Amino acid sequence: MNNPEGGAPFNNPESQRPDQEPSQKQSSVTEQWNTLLQDERVQQARQASKQYYSFFASTLARPYRTMLSVGSAQLQHALITLSLVAVLSSLYFLTWFLKWSITPAIGPGFLKPLLLTVLGLAIAYGAGYVILRLEKVSFDPKLLLARFGTLLIPAVAALLLAIIFLALSLTTFSMYLLFLSYLFIFVALNAVIFQYPIRTSAGPIDTLFTLVIANSITAYIFYKLIASVIAGAIGGFFGGLSPFGF
Repeated sequence: MNNPEGGAPFNNPESQRPDQEPSQKQSSVTEQWNTLLQDERVQQARQASKQYYSFFASTLARPYRTMLSVGSAQLQHALITLSLVAVLSSLYFLTWFLKWSITPAIGPGFLKPLLLTVLGLAIAYGAGYVILRLEKVSFDPKLLLARFGTLLIPAVAALLLAIIFLALSLTTFSMYLLFLSYLFIFVALNAVIFQYPIRTSAGPIDTLFTLVIANSITAYIFYKLIASVIAGAIGGFFGGLSPFGF
């Protein structure tokens, strides 16, 4: 637009605004992102993730040897591993539901497996705790949990592979990996218990019977996990209750 007094033409402010606003928004988003990255809690989370990745990689090759050397200081790594086992187990079944378009998916395909997996892990650890108490063995509960979680590193790897193979439609092989990941839970339970001198103690119940009871209860929880997922899938297919009554 020309200046009526013959001077330099006026600049049109409306034509400049669209060019300035995107750059201002981009600058604001960049500043917010940089501020978030510099946040102390984010920095701690990044550091913890790096430490866990290093621990995971070294333990995956030598889980039993690593378990023998861990202390209660590795409790954080154990809790992360236990959480990953629960979440990945649930994601496997959720992938199953989504892949075959089974509805509803979130409740029976994710939340229920998540709760049952957490319950199974808690019972496995609790069984080890009770057995050692019955055997009158002196132990640190935090160290027991750290050792139990350390031995579950291979279970995390097996679950990751199971989800990948399921996504690639290699269903049978993915199910083998799923069962293998659950088998590691039983192995971890028994291996951790036998790290303590239970053979020399004089508990009120023979160790063989307590081990059978502990493994049977844990096995029942994971049986209910798989059975409930199958029942939910059947119910989703037929839009009603499962005929198996789970």
